[in-house]
Amino acid sequence: MTSVLDLQKAKRERAKKSGKPLDVELDPGGYDHEAMNAEFAFLLVGSKAVVIRENPDAPIEQRIRFLTLDAFRQWSLNRWTEIYDPSAKDVKSVPWAKRWLGARDRRQFDGVEFHPDANPDPANAGGTPGYFNLWRGWGCEPRRGGKYAVFRDHLLNNICGGDEALYAWVFGFFAHMLQRPRERLGVALVLRGGQGSGKTKIGEVFGSLIPSHYFLVDSARYLTGNFNAHMASCLLLQADEAVWAGDKQAEGRLKGLITSAEQMVESKGIDPIRLRNFVRVVMTSNEDWVVPAGKDERRFCVLDVDGRCAQNSAYFAEMDDELADGGREALLADLLAFDLASVDLRHVPRTAALLSQKIHSLDPIDSWWLDRLMAGAPTRKSTDWPSYIWTDLVRDDYHEASDRRGVRHKSAETILGGRLRKLVPLLQRQKRNWTTPDGDRRVWCYVLPSLKNCRTSFEKAIGQAITWEDQSDEPEFEHLTE
Repeated sequence: MTSVLDLQKAKRERAKKSGKPLDVELDPGGYDHEAMNAEFAFLLVGSKAVVIRENPDAPIEQRIRFLTLDAFRQWSLNRWTEIYDPSAKDVKSVPWAKRWLGARDRRQFDGVEFHPDANPDPANAGGTPGYFNLWRGWGCEPRRGGKYAVFRDHLLNNICGGDEALYAWVFGFFAHMLQRPRERLGVALVLRGGQGSGKTKIGEVFGSLIPSHYFLVDSARYLTGNFNAHMASCLLLQADEAVWAGDKQAEGRLKGLITSAEQMVESKGIDPIRLRNFVRVVMTSNEDWVVPAGKDERRFCVLDVDGRCAQNSAYFAEMDDELADGGREALLADLLAFDLASVDLRHVPRTAALLSQKIHSLDPIDSWWLDRLMAGAPTRKSTDWPSYIWTDLVRDDYHEASDRRGVRHKSAETILGGRLRKLVPLLQRQKRNWTTPDGDRRVWCYVLPSLKNCRTSFEKAIGQAITWEDQSDEPEFEHLTE
């Protein structure tokens, strides 16, 4: 009986005798089915058949790629192999893609999902039977013995300002990511600091524990672009100087990643697919205003990074050496052993940096009223805090302040009054005698509570204590949690 190898040899001899050069290489020994199965998988996405390609060494947007069948075939047109054709009883040349697609044991699935698990072995991570799981496990094995003293010093003293309770919250944030990767917290970590302060290092180190699921982006297009297949397997996203609080499109996308249970993932030429969202977000920036923080903000833990080690190459080199010499494995072991019940991760610490973001994010009315409280006078023309004041003067002061800030759409007087009553619950509106440009007459006035009472009401509305400029003897703000 003639073997396949004999048929291959005969075909090559015929090609050689014909004297015609082959325009493609016939490489019967080069096709590696195991390698093809490791890199590619055939699966169904909606009503379409696609091929998924995994390449952890590729640029961020190409690590996970969904290919149409045509694109997959085109990719292999310069890589040919030989297969035996039983009907022709001969060997014929085919591209690698055709051979792999026709193989009985090609890797194939009914669909795709991202099902991260505390079990580092992707084969035992659970998930939907018959679905391709994008989870690839940890980047190292947890093991005691190494040390990460410099990294701990950086996290405790530079990132958390020496506050052990704050350090425990941040450490717990990353421990939760590894221990309970499919549990949503709805909070994000924001690090604000100067160039070279090491703010980006935090995400890089924790991300190195899950390298296949950590993405460092420095452009909003990786967040808001149409094609975001790289987000399909993301567990830790670090946006490094990628967005700012005034970017409404990026703001919506970031908020969705922090709180939404699902996200839409789209690859060029492929129908969008809906996947469960397990992304943790870390934002780093040197801008004063980084995130849009509401008065009752509960999403962002904002920290100011101390610059004491900025540009200290020896400090960060020692950190890297420790991590490479068993420190990374020890860090992973400590994260997995961390008691999550010891911290309340769903309530972000109320730091001074968070207060700064809230103040930056105030709307024109709130911002104007804060200025008045800080100055200790209800208008710029006032010299003290009276018991009552003509409403027209308050309205005009708000409009003048809005003009200085370039606010185009000013709130009507009725809206302004309604907002003030929310900011100052004890505020009253009464008719009083007042000297106007037209003479003394009875006009509508705001009857003001004491300055201290008004400031207390504003602190309650914003959810944090404020150090007022004329009360420097008051104690400094301390980190608090709800």
